[in-house]
Amino acid sequence: MKELLNIISTIDCKGKESINPTEIYNEGWMTRLLMYYSIKKKKTFAGIDFKHLKRWTSEGLISSPFVHAQQNREGYTHADMVLGDFSIDYEKRGEIIADNMAEIFGIIEAKMGSPLSSGTKNAPNYNQASRNVACIAFNTDKNCKTFFYVVAPECKKSEIIIKLNTNIIETQIKDRYVLSNMPVDQDLVSKASSCEKDIITYEEWISIFNGRDRRKLQDFYNKCLKWNNIKK
Repeated sequence: MKELLNIISTIDCKGKESINPTEIYNEGWMTRLLMYYSIKKKKTFAGIDFKHLKRWTSEGLISSPFVHAQQNREGYTHADMVLGDFSIDYEKRGEIIADNMAEIFGIIEAKMGSPLSSGTKNAPNYNQASRNVACIAFNTDKNCKTFFYVVAPECKKSEIIIKLNTNIIETQIKDRYVLSNMPVDQDLVSKASSCEKDIITYEEWISIFNGRDRRKLQDFYNKCLKWNNIKK
């Protein structure tokens, strides 16, 4: 709507009432823009062929092995970005259902200034990476190519990559089963181990574009850095 665009346009106008700039200039909208342009321009990046990508969505709900646990139950995970072969119905509850014969399925967790969370209320040593990877493994079969990527500024890379270690994630998932007094699902742990895990940076993603597209994305990213007080 034109009215919404008019509100957004006031953000950089000093002296005018405006919404908080981080409502727009944040990791969520930065990543959605990159997704949109990657599909529009039929790019391949981080092993993802956006030209042939079946579907993507943001803020969908994804289930885990512990949603119905009798002890230390956890809620559905809100996934920042889900890509691949799945269906979702936001008119119902927005739950992500991977296709029976899904060939690719992955989550991109978007970060700007904050780190990956270290745990949840019922599982303080079960970090955000482990939780997402367990959700991916729970919803796919062994023949599906799966991935969990974190997209973040280059300057945040070193503090995030530590939590993407496969051995740490394996251990945390096994411990999560024990915490809920459930037998460890070795097949799920195996799928979690084979899930590709990595960090990609906004700088790298923006660099795959040229000309006006890159300038637009870089301008939006610079404003994200500015309003989130992130130093390059």
